[in-house]
Amino acid sequence: MSLSLHQALLVFTIGALSSWAFVGLMRNVAIRFSVLDRPDNERKKQRESVPYLGGVGIVIAILFCLTVGFLTIPISGPVLSDSLYLLIPCLIIGIVGLWDDLKNLTPHFRLMIQVLLGLVCSISITFGSTSGNFTGNKTLDILVTIIWIVGITNAVNFFDNYDGGAAVATFMSSSGVALYSWLSGQVYIFAISVILMGVLVGFYVWNRNPAQIYMGDAGALFLGMLLASLGVRIDPIADSKIVALTIPILFMAIPILDTTTVVISRLKNGRSPMKGGRDHLSHRLNSIGYSPARVLGTIAFLSLFFQLVASITIFTSPLESHLFLVITVLSFAVLLIWFLRIRVNYEL
Repeated sequence: MSLSLHQALLVFTIGALSSWAFVGLMRNVAIRFSVLDRPDNERKKQRESVPYLGGVGIVIAILFCLTVGFLTIPISGPVLSDSLYLLIPCLIIGIVGLWDDLKNLTPHFRLMIQVLLGLVCSISITFGSTSGNFTGNKTLDILVTIIWIVGITNAVNFFDNYDGGAAVATFMSSSGVALYSWLSGQVYIFAISVILMGVLVGFYVWNRNPAQIYMGDAGALFLGMLLASLGVRIDPIADSKIVALTIPILFMAIPILDTTTVVISRLKNGRSPMKGGRDHLSHRLNSIGYSPARVLGTIAFLSLFFQLVASITIFTSPLESHLFLVITVLSFAVLLIWFLRIRVNYEL
């Protein structure tokens, strides 16, 4: 399997156009059947009811692009099977997310499903033809992978709290995975990442402020599990195991920073981390006077820093890679402290 830059641009364009069309279609379906997120003057403070089902449009667009790719590009058996192992758990969690959008499932039930799907993903990664054996102990590899997949899935879902926010954050993460996989010659990961980038651009057209549709849990959980799975399928080009383990974390640094900030601040103020609130990174930036466009620009810029550091390590010596790692950890800590110092209204 090979993919030139011209083909990648075509794939990106198809992804963007198909997503724009399918998300628009699902917006009409949501309005027709009243699948709406209605303002409640508490956490949901949009002026009008906003359709859900944007996530369904995202999933359909990704499946459409992959189907076109499988029909037009020669695909080996292992690549096809690995695609199924990658997508099936993501589709299931997307369906669970849609169910939650419609019926409001309990957090414990959602977590149970996520852990079970994380187990399926971790087994396929650890015992499959991917790079899941990062500790050398398969039991430990499975456990760490489950924690990673469940954690990132929920981090992305957490980040879906601001018009265009989750779309921008996941686009930047996807672009980081795409750049790294392109530079390291991992075509399969590169192709899926480019599709995801295009699809997120198409979705953003509908989701930018003021949002005309939300991705909902169906989209956020699907994207979270997909990005988490792609991150651990990357084969890191690094002589140091510490640097290799850091690469997936860099891809998802901003959702991780958001979740860390929210959990620490809520616990510090005696609030449950699982209870919704307007205290995410986007809300904190809003509270110091940032416009919606500047909020999204800041999120994109910060994410770009971490994505570039991940790819730079491909070309650096072990000593230089560790130096970049130290700089990155310090940057993350400084950002965490800065965001925590921004005062927010914890009352919904």
